[in-house]
Amino acid sequence: MSNLLYLLALFASGSKICCAIKDYCSTNTFDKTDFGLQFTKEPNYGEYAIAGKFKEIHCCAKGYSSIEWYKDGRPYPWSLDLSTLVIFPESANQTIYTPNVRHGDSGNYTCVLRDDQRNHDIIYSHKTILNVFDKAPDDPKITFISPDMIPHTGDSLRLFCEAFGGTVDLPDAYNEAVWHKELADGTLIKLPKRLYQEKTLREDGQTFGTYLKFESFQLEDAGTYVCVISKPGVSVQKRVSIRDAAVFYIDPNPFPWKQITIACLIVSTLIMSIIVLNRKYGPKVKALVKDNCYAIEDYDGKTNDVLIAYSAEDTELANGIMLPKLEARSYTCTSRKITCDITRCAAEISQYAESSRRIIVILSPAALNDIWTSAQLYQVLKHFQTINTCKIVYVTVRSFPVSGAEVKNNSGESLRSLMSKINIIQWNVSKDANFWFRLCRELPPKRSKYWVKSKSDGMLA
Repeated sequence: MSNLLYLLALFASGSKICCAIKDYCSTNTFDKTDFGLQFTKEPNYGEYAIAGKFKEIHCCAKGYSSIEWYKDGRPYPWSLDLSTLVIFPESANQTIYTPNVRHGDSGNYTCVLRDDQRNHDIIYSHKTILNVFDKAPDDPKITFISPDMIPHTGDSLRLFCEAFGGTVDLPDAYNEAVWHKELADGTLIKLPKRLYQEKTLREDGQTFGTYLKFESFQLEDAGTYVCVISKPGVSVQKRVSIRDAAVFYIDPNPFPWKQITIACLIVSTLIMSIIVLNRKYGPKVKALVKDNCYAIEDYDGKTNDVLIAYSAEDTELANGIMLPKLEARSYTCTSRKITCDITRCAAEISQYAESSRRIIVILSPAALNDIWTSAQLYQVLKHFQTINTCKIVYVTVRSFPVSGAEVKNNSGESLRSLMSKINIIQWNVSKDANFWFRLCRELPPKRSKYWVKSKSDGMLA
């Protein structure tokens, strides 16, 4: 009975309703000449209404065989407790409406378009969310704003913005939507005269909007357009970006100079950081890794970790500095003085080499009778190479005089090539810490007290 009374009320107000929604879907249609199933107007994603007022929801389309309406997933027709909206018969089912909207009418309304005559697979659907208020909201509620576009030069297109603001009862006050173009600094300017705006009103002016139409899009039309939507005392702005397709696709895959430059800077910074950290902390880290990870050599039958070979002129460096420093680091050390005769120096310490795990040979100009030449150094190093019972580490107090015009032996070997095969560390008092870390890295591994105790207890394999 209640449904019948409601329908009678609709018929009684039929003339007023017809005037309100007459020809809505036939005006402001898309300028498209193609055929087939398609929407003919911008489909709103949001709709708003004031309780007790007239409300309409549209699904403007063409090329369809049928339109089906759903409210919260339930097909039309609906019981009054679900929705009071009904189909307007003169709109070919494109419009549903009610003269007296209720809070219970809020929800999701979906129109489903079908073309089962030309192609059974074509189905379009669109959902609109309806919200019902007790009074007009303080700020305009957007019902539609055009998406960003990328047209070609010469194309016709239009932008559309629409909002719900409710009825304005103040004199000389009204709801309005106006399009502007935005400059790079954010300034809004008026549009050129060849672009024109067309205002729209529906539901007694509660919902208002404006079309911005481009009959022939030009390159200078590209940019950002702002729709300023206003009701008395409040305004909001919505932006739409338009880029010319010809410009946009000139280089669809541009070379990423910026990304590559940033990546190169990051890689360069990382490499420089690694180099700096390696110079500062590399010797220490390498020495710690060797001491804690390499196999210890305490059970090879030798009595000394280090034999220091030195000349009389280097006694202070050998016995006054190097020997106590290494003993403080738990190395068992001994030292032997050698003569300045390069033909005998290797033979003098070879008898002690068998009981030592490493030999440190201190080389200085004084130890070689101040003959610090490539030829002299080459002979000295070759003599020490005859000792093959343990590893030899050379500590020099001066850089080797390596030059491009070096004399080579019959095998093509020079001092430079020989140096690449041996361990040479230069003594430098100003970089004392790193010198000792580099030296200890060439010496036998030495565990901490915990490791030594664990090994003696048989806890380590």
